[in-house]
Amino acid sequence: MMRSITLLTVLVAGTFATGAGRASAQGQPPYEQGYAHVNIGAQSGSHDLTQAGSFPLYDEEALFSNKVNIGGSVIYDLGGGYRVWGRNLYAGVSFTHDSDSTNGDVAATIPHPLYANQFRAVTGTADGLNHTENALHVQAVWRQPVTTKFDVALSLGPTIFWARQDLVAAISVAEQGAGVVLTGVTKERVNATSVGFNIGADGTYMVTDRLGAGGFLRYTGGSADFEGAAGTVKLDLGGFQIGAGLRLRF
Repeated sequence: MMRSITLLTVLVAGTFATGAGRASAQGQPPYEQGYAHVNIGAQSGSHDLTQAGSFPLYDEEALFSNKVNIGGSVIYDLGGGYRVWGRNLYAGVSFTHDSDSTNGDVAATIPHPLYANQFRAVTGTADGLNHTENALHVQAVWRQPVTTKFDVALSLGPTIFWARQDLVAAISVAEQGAGVVLTGVTKERVNATSVGFNIGADGTYMVTDRLGAGGFLRYTGGSADFEGAAGTVKLDLGGFQIGAGLRLRF
């Protein structure tokens, strides 16, 4: 995480330093009051979710666990900003949405129906556990012209996450000979809200005076506690984002 943030900051700082001189030599572009953007991209990163629960069976406690790896996904990003100070400082917001579905690895220890403290192991899969992240990035944005057509921007600020995750609420098992088999998984959908942060960079090339195209790099980070029937589960949110799309200046 720190390596991604450091690399992003160094690249943008270098572009700013060289861009200011170029813009002065070529003439400053007109400064608009605001901007809007719409992007499509991807979020990388891998977050592990581990939950554990229990239920009474044969006058003892049966234990189960569920492990899920939440990987990268496609993101949709839109937002805008308004100039608030001087020629370069803007207040901006950006909203991103991503969702994905993956399977969980379920494992359990089941008591014996006849003998106390004689547990049997059973494993299985929880199919189609959905994960959704909606994030609002509040940003202080510093825009620096490089030429009259191209500029870069550095952004930083807090992020509000609204996340939704499918968890395993319970499992069902059946005796089979001397062993036991997993016959079903009960899922529940749980919501959580948390606050994290974002840091990013954006490059824009203006095709006309108002319309342009650009790309962005952003890192967002946070975590959330999901309150499920089997207990509380903590999950990291966000990741490294990259995307491209349209830019509008007004």
